[in-house]
Amino acid sequence: MTVMHRLRLLHRLFAVSAAETAEYRAPILVWVLTGTMPLIMMMIWMGLAKAGPMAGYEAEDFAAYFLAIFLVRQMTVCWVHEELSREIRLGEMSPRLLRPLDPYWLFVAQHLTVAAMHLVIALPVAVIGFAATGATIPLEPANSVLFVLAIAGAWTIRFNMLYGVGLLAFWTDQAAALGNLIFTLYIVLGGAVVPLDLFPASVQQALAFLPFAYLLNFPVEVLLGKLTGPAVLRGFVVQLLWILLFVGLRHLLWRNGLKRYSAVGA
Repeated sequence: MTVMHRLRLLHRLFAVSAAETAEYRAPILVWVLTGTMPLIMMMIWMGLAKAGPMAGYEAEDFAAYFLAIFLVRQMTVCWVHEELSREIRLGEMSPRLLRPLDPYWLFVAQHLTVAAMHLVIALPVAVIGFAATGATIPLEPANSVLFVLAIAGAWTIRFNMLYGVGLLAFWTDQAAALGNLIFTLYIVLGGAVVPLDLFPASVQQALAFLPFAYLLNFPVEVLLGKLTGPAVLRGFVVQLLWILLFVGLRHLLWRNGLKRYSAVGA
């Protein structure tokens, strides 16, 4: 298959995914609204900050942080492990294997189009939040470009990590349960409940080696201009390392799981 042929397939794939996503506008609106937990945390922390700054955060700083967390979560939405594990367990993966493209790319197209729809709904909500709280973001060109790159890295890490979790369904029925555990760690250790700056220094150092901080906190700090050049570079290097790890793990699980899937006649 030539490169041009692959590009045409991907173009058609995204077009189909966009058409399918457009048919489910109401459920997407519900999904966005169920992801407003960062906005609730924003109100809580803003209330606590009325008594005085906390670790350098004023009330407006908490507002900017959690509104940015809200946007990052909407742009990196991922549920691939649930759908993938279900299809493997029920044998629904078989029709996908007959297509001339790895099922991975089918899920990629689906998730990216849904993320775009989420952003269309979430962005006005965030704009209203910034206007209501008086919070601001330093929208400098350099920070904006770096933020886009950080979002791309965060999405790639999370998608491949959860794709690998979904592939565990080749061996166990508990893949979805592991996905729920990872989601909890993602929320707590990623900075969606408490800004990571408020954790003890020893905990922050430990989190610097885990992927969760690079899914939420890192893109947010890049957007808010809180990181200097070396810290930004270090963050991107760690993101790249986690991407390589999870992509490699995904390939390994897929190759071995597919052999097992075929062996049982699915």
